[in-house]
Amino acid sequence: MNEIQVIAKKLDQAIIKSRLNSLAQMMMTDRAERLNCIASVLSKLEPGAYLVGTGPSTVGIIALTVETVVLGRWATPVEKPADTVVDYEVDDTVYLGPYEVSRVHAKVSRKQDGAGQEFSICDMGSRCGTFVNDEAVGPDGEGRVLCPGDVISLGSSRISTYLFVVIE
Repeated sequence: MNEIQVIAKKLDQAIIKSRLNSLAQMMMTDRAERLNCIASVLSKLEPGAYLVGTGPSTVGIIALTVETVVLGRWATPVEKPADTVVDYEVDDTVYLGPYEVSRVHAKVSRKQDGAGQEFSICDMGSRCGTFVNDEAVGPDGEGRVLCPGDVISLGSSRISTYLFVVIE
């Protein structure tokens, strides 16, 4: 085994151990305590719409304060960067993945009229699809209107996911 293969094997082992340790830490925390922490964070958010990342590479809060937000991932060292600007990137570049997220994957659009705001999501020609509550979203066009509590998945595995949240 050459030096690069040895490093790759160690990196692979470290990534797996890190993910398993993260899951173990979460499961060792009392559920009520976790829910209180989550509720505390949500209570601090300004009124508005958000994507709240729930996957290991999507964790974070994205405020939907502009008309369009593009989701994707960084190019790996063996890929060319995307031609389209991505606003929020799933970050798992070292592991050459996440395997289901395209560099330019999906976009969330905001429409505002006299009745208020409406948010929709459409797939941008991703390799593995965009799903809302396990239903595929078609590419381009109007997309699918989002409702509070919808689970958005970049790919069908539900590894790279967001929850659509509206804070009143």
